[in-house]
Amino acid sequence: MNSIYVCFNFSSVSLYSDTPEEYERIYQTVYKPLARFLYSHPHFKFSFSFNGPQLVYYKKKRNEFITILKQLVERNQIEIIGGGYHSPVLPLLFPVDRNTQIDMLSTEIRQTIGKRPRGISMFGDIWDSSLVNNLQTCGIEYAILDSYSIPENKRKFLYYIMNDLGKSVQLFPFYNDFIPEPDMSADVFLRNIIKAVEKNEKQNEYFQINPDKIVVLNLNYEQIKKLMDIKWFEQLDAFLISSVSCRIKTGIIDEYRKNQPIKTPSYIPVAMNNTLNEWTCYSLSNRNKNSFPSNVFDFMDNYELSKNLYNHITYMTIVINQYKNDKMRKKAAREKLLEAQNGNAILCTLKGPYTNTKLRQDAYRSLITADKFLRDDGKFTESVIRFDYTNDGINEYVCRMQSYFAYISLLGGAVHELDVMKNCGNYADNLSRIFEYDGCEDDYKRGLLIDHLFDNDQYTRYKNGESAGDGVFSRIYYKEVKFSSGKQELLLQAEAEYKPTHQNVSLKKKYIFNSNGMTVQYIIKNESDKPMHLKFAVESNFADVNFENKDINYLDIEAADGEQLYTLEQKKASPLMNIADKLKTIEAVRLTDSTKGVAFSFEPNEKCEYFYSPMLFRRPDFQTNQLTLSSVAFVSTLIWDIDIESGKETEKTINFSITSVKKDKKN
Repeated sequence: MNSIYVCFNFSSVSLYSDTPEEYERIYQTVYKPLARFLYSHPHFKFSFSFNGPQLVYYKKKRNEFITILKQLVERNQIEIIGGGYHSPVLPLLFPVDRNTQIDMLSTEIRQTIGKRPRGISMFGDIWDSSLVNNLQTCGIEYAILDSYSIPENKRKFLYYIMNDLGKSVQLFPFYNDFIPEPDMSADVFLRNIIKAVEKNEKQNEYFQINPDKIVVLNLNYEQIKKLMDIKWFEQLDAFLISSVSCRIKTGIIDEYRKNQPIKTPSYIPVAMNNTLNEWTCYSLSNRNKNSFPSNVFDFMDNYELSKNLYNHITYMTIVINQYKNDKMRKKAAREKLLEAQNGNAILCTLKGPYTNTKLRQDAYRSLITADKFLRDDGKFTESVIRFDYTNDGINEYVCRMQSYFAYISLLGGAVHELDVMKNCGNYADNLSRIFEYDGCEDDYKRGLLIDHLFDNDQYTRYKNGESAGDGVFSRIYYKEVKFSSGKQELLLQAEAEYKPTHQNVSLKKKYIFNSNGMTVQYIIKNESDKPMHLKFAVESNFADVNFENKDINYLDIEAADGEQLYTLEQKKASPLMNIADKLKTIEAVRLTDSTKGVAFSFEPNEKCEYFYSPMLFRRPDFQTNQLTLSSVAFVSTLIWDIDIESGKETEKTINFSITSVKKDKKN
């Protein structure tokens, strides 16, 4: 009778946190007892997947573990599976970066363990047909995918061969449905697998040939730990030894490939694991749901912060590839770029896409460092260029200035990324409110220098944290009137109807960029035949770039009215001070991130009212499905009363600057 290979793979390529503390915790709770078990049970086979930093840590700090792994590999008892060095989402990378990530990890495994990997385990099991060429170039012969990605009529407990443009790779699906629960006995676990295989064999065209079958189980840290705690693997090994007639035996994929030549042809264009598919459909921004399998680009379309980081990674890849001045600087920048490509920063597969704020900011900091390496060669020139930075078919205006990187979007005519070149992070990394989570809907994309028109009632609701009403200019696309890359100036214009009073209004918005910030000039014109009495508000949202473990790093807020200086309470909004006629005639505002040592200043040309409020965003955790604090934005708004006669216009100007300040010693 043919055998059924059960291949257990411990996949740690989706670690939530790539830190020494996390590596040590996993070693003490899982790797150490698992290595001890395998060493004392020579017939039980296992596979491991590491990322590069994790393997380097164990080589330096836990050399005894590496020694045991080498011995187990020599006994052909375990297999080390490759992947990307920094756990990247391979299909999102340029081909050269894909090859670099794969080769770096393969080299590290070969140097550490003594044998290079033949297979690859990918972050989120995210697959693209173009990877076939990369895998073959890197000497990788097979890849592991979620069985969800394989057409149901082809799931035969064999493995697959995929051809693309004359090159081929083998694909091994793993079956999450068979992963045992702690309360499941070894006998029941084996019977479930045998029953499923035998049911499939009745319809299998290969039945007469009677090939060996394979069931790969891809287990994460939590699943392995639960089984190790109750000595489940010891029970399974004892049962297999006592059951002489049992078809099942533990194995490793490379061993199965050598013994079983029969493969099923299959073409998989794109794929990702079922968890990411569920999150793609779960997104409440995806109001028109369908059951068609999703891909990683669908995921990023639903989770905009993930896509924003990916856009910056793509941009820096282009910048680094085009850099020609200094090979050593280019190499150093490229190493930081590879770090930023970590899949958890972009997708975060373990706890869900809303729980990776810190990881995402860490990636932005790596990109900032990469950019600084190139800038510090003495040949850096500030620039403002126009191109489709976000790959949405509409041009953005990218500012690469001495103290910051930013881009202006025609959507709202606002700043939707602001990276301060002190390795601070992206201060425009903001969520927007969703009714299902926050009790109200913003209906606009939060950023810096967002423009609103309110009447008194709408402004009152705005200050009370309710929906902004018909903010008009925050929700429409501006048109380019004039752009000068040489003068570093941009003039935009928007035309709209203020619906409550049915009045047409236009807004010209001029950006003048400089090394440490920008000057923004507004010209608001009443295009209607009756007077306009409204409030004009310019809102800026600063993300907490230090956010970690729900510990909020509040900004220091100061507002000046002549010689009067108001220091606002960090954790509270400002309406009470507004009611007391304070903050009504403000001349300057400064928000300071004392942890990073950077301050943001707003200086209007006319006195205005000022509003401040911290905004906390709670989003679901995939593991618990409970709303948890996921992100924080500090809302800072300048407000003017505008009274404009028919056909007339008024002008407002804001100087926005970024300055360095002394860091808080406590931080």
